[in-house]
Formats: sequence, C-alpha cells, structure tokens
Amino acid sequence: MVVETIKKCPECGDAKFFANKKKGEVICKSCGFVVEDFLVDFGKERMIGEEDFAKKSRTGAPYDPRVANGLMTEVGNYADLKNLPKKTRMLMNRIRQKNRWTSSALEHNLNTNLSNLKLIASQLKLPDSIEKEAARIYRECAEKGLTRARANDSIIAAVVFLSSKLHAMPKTLNEVANASKLNKFDIARTYKMVIRRLGIKVMQSNPIDFIARFASELNLGAKTQTQAVKLLEKIQKIGIDSGKSPTSLAATTLYISALMNKVKVTQKSIAETAGITETTLRQRTKEMLNKLGINKKDIKKK
Repeated sequence: MVVETIKKCPECGDAKFFANKKKGEVICKSCGFVVEDFLVDFGKERMIGEEDFAKKSRTGAPYDPRVANGLMTEVGNYADLKNLPKKTRMLMNRIRQKNRWTSSALEHNLNTNLSNLKLIASQLKLPDSIEKEAARIYRECAEKGLTRARANDSIIAAVVFLSSKLHAMPKTLNEVANASKLNKFDIARTYKMVIRRLGIKVMQSNPIDFIARFASELNLGAKTQTQAVKLLEKIQKIGIDSGKSPTSLAATTLYISALMNKVKVTQKSIAETAGITETTLRQRTKEMLNKLGINKKDIKKK
C-alpha cells in the first residue's frame, strides 16, 4: 500500500495517516494535510452479476475471437478519413498501407476472412454466440495451417455450418451455400476435413430441429407441425432414419403430415425449402409410408 511507504507528514511531522479509497487520497490524521492524492488500489474487486462486472471491471472489453489480434489494428476507416483535408487524408492512407504491410501473415488472414465470416453470419441471421464460435474455430484452423493452399472462403462457410450444428441451431448446406455463394459440395468436403483435422466430434442433427423452421417458411400450422414431430419420433423409434439426411426426413414428415391434415402444400415448395429434390421427397415419402404401414390413397380419402 501507498500508506506504508509514507514515513511522516511533511506538514506536521506526524506518522498517523488514513486512506480515503473512494477519493484515492492519503490524509494525515493530526493536521488533515493531503499527503497523497493519487492512491491506486491493486486489489481485486468483488463483483456480483453482469451489471456489477460492467461497472467495476478494470480489464477492458472481453476477448472476442472475431477481432484479428484481440485489438482493432486498422488505422481509421473510410468514413473517418473522407472528411479530412486532402493532404491529411493522403498521409493517413499511407499509414494504413504501411500498417497492412507490417501486419503478420496470420493477422492479415484473420483481418480479411473474419470480416467475410461476419457477413455470412449476418445473412444467415445467426446469433453472436454462433458467430463467435465460428470465428474461434476458424482462428484455430489458421493457427494450425489448415488455411494454407486452400480456399479460405470454403473454410469460412464450413466453420459457420459446423458452429450452427454445435449450438443445436443447424443451417442446411443449401442455406450456407446461398449465403456464401459457394458450391455446397465444396463446403461439405471442407467441413469433413475441418472436423477430422481438429478432432471435433459432432452429433448428428436431429430432424426435429428443422421442422419448426420449415413449417414457418411454408406457413404450416401447429397441428401439422405436431403431427410431423409424432411421425418423426415413430420413425426414429423403429430405426428407419439411419443413414438418411435430417433435412429430407423433416421435409418428408411435414409433407405426410400435411396430407393427413388436408393442408394444401406442393412437393416443389417443400423440396425447395428443405434444399432437396422433388424426386428425393417422393422416394422418401413412398418409403416412409410403406415402413409406417400407411396407405397414401387412404390418407387422401379421409
């Protein structure tokens, strides 16, 4: 403590002090002279809850994997510079250029590609938790050299797809492909490479996770959704879902449920929403009806 380093009061010569921690002052008890007016407390704060942490934390902003070097290394931006005088603007542009030159290859990689990741996550309307997890996984890929001699765009799309699955908010390959403007087969191949090289274990997506989203996009009611979930549970219990795409199973049960509830919905609209072909939908429907012992003609007569 600062109090212990002060031997006597320069005003009265006494050696009795007290510290006013609120004001950061050390005061002489005898004459009231302020001996020190810049007292620093290096002790830990006692914090309860997020609001208390925000008020008392002295360590700055929390770590964000979406920021390349833990800090914003970019010198200004276009909006900041456009209002400056011409000579100043030219000087700042030169500084920005030199800053990019001196950045490490890894930092440059992260600066460029984490911005692209943010754009894809924004288009897919992913929450911050999934975006941060995707950034963390991409950072690990870059640090382990997986981004060398590979298209970084496909790795970004793959880690976004992976992160959404890890957080039980899966997006279809078609959705990620449309957002990233890439081929879904390239994304799938890169996704498999990433989980193999990083040793990440991913549970198979549950088709039930897709039903509410597909039903919402198709304007199908709660009754149809509930019936689809019951059909899926029955399919899973029998064990005939093995080896089949979760999205195709969700689409198939929604289609069968719509038929059972006399809800008009086309095969084309369901197939497009789920990202599968109409042929796949028809084949899956025929197979599931046979396995469940349901006659399609009897459904239409009801």
